[in-house]
Amino acid sequence: MRYLMVLIDGLADLPQSELGGKTPLEAANTPIIDKLALAGRLGTIRTVPKGQAPETLAALFTILGYPPGPYLTGRGYYEALAAGTVLADGEWAFRLQFVTVADGKIVDTRAGGLTDDEGAVLLKLLEGHFNNTKLRFIRGHGHNHLLVVEGTDFEGSTTVNPFNVLNLPTAEGMPEGPGSEVLRKLIEDAPLVLARHEINRIRVDLKQNPANAIWPWGGGTAVEVPGFQKTFGLEATLVSYSPLFRGVAVAAGIQVVAPGGAVIPRLADPSGRLKRVDVDNLESRAGETEEIKKICDSTLSALKQDGLVMAHFSYPDEHSHRGDIPGKVKSIELIDRYFFKPVLKALEKASDVRLTVVPTLMSRVDNRQHDDRPVPFMMWGPGVESRSQLTLTEANAEGAGIKIDDGTRLIDYVMNGL
Repeated sequence: MRYLMVLIDGLADLPQSELGGKTPLEAANTPIIDKLALAGRLGTIRTVPKGQAPETLAALFTILGYPPGPYLTGRGYYEALAAGTVLADGEWAFRLQFVTVADGKIVDTRAGGLTDDEGAVLLKLLEGHFNNTKLRFIRGHGHNHLLVVEGTDFEGSTTVNPFNVLNLPTAEGMPEGPGSEVLRKLIEDAPLVLARHEINRIRVDLKQNPANAIWPWGGGTAVEVPGFQKTFGLEATLVSYSPLFRGVAVAAGIQVVAPGGAVIPRLADPSGRLKRVDVDNLESRAGETEEIKKICDSTLSALKQDGLVMAHFSYPDEHSHRGDIPGKVKSIELIDRYFFKPVLKALEKASDVRLTVVPTLMSRVDNRQHDDRPVPFMMWGPGVESRSQLTLTEANAEGAGIKIDDGTRLIDYVMNGL
């Protein structure tokens, strides 16, 4: 028996007046997802424990079957793993995000769609300016990079996701607590360096949002994550572009495959300290359609082996954070056409693969924020009895009767069916 989980960030949403009262999922033309749902079963799942902030890291651990609490060290640690960076004792890793600030407020958390090349140049600029052996600037993609700080204990400090202070004064989200002065100095000094660089001057001339500020957040230090195979008795593979998802997979000993690219060596002992991670975190990213095709190809290749394969998509969530309703609808349609269509053909021939489709979180396009409500999920294949013959929508899943309040139980249903 083989298992395929499709994780779609932000697939779930609320009804939108611009869509005639439909959600983006309801409005999207998804004939393949509809076909699968009609022959499968629907339900809802709470991917974040009640009372906990609706953050992607907590949702991912929940879906993988881990109570998230012990492993929420901060996404910076996991993204560092994905970048091949092993934290030594006394080191903390933070997401370092280029943003656009105007009139003292963060107005664009993606710095106008900063390119990989632009981001690399500006990161190098900051590294040269601060010139501190206790700080390491690690290149990522576009506006997202990493900062590793040595010799400062941030235990008990708080940082804020820039999405949560969008269009608010930066003062409302500044780092607080132990070690926060290190991060505050970076935030306060960086604009003086970034504003005068040619990249940002050209961006302003072209009426593009400049990368005129940085925002460190999500700091974490090393934690031990029990190996997935040892915990659940199942080998697993992840196909994803996301540094966060890749890093969690590396920590749990899950095989990581770069879409359309190389297999990334996994930890020999995921419960021990990692000595080296060989990860190419700098592969070029194509357009949305081409990326979906690459994820599809790598997923189908991974499914040739026994075990669990997880394919991850972030596009609906990305469009939610931009407030882009048409873009979100279109992204769902592209996933249906360029992923689910060829995958369904393969699954129908195989007859021994159980499919689960689940959003990690609800992402609301109206306020550009995550939401902690339960999200719809779908299962299809051997061991799944179709009962209601409904398409996959938020409302249909809510009325289908299957409600998983403890999201860590999903992995049991994945392996045993419904």
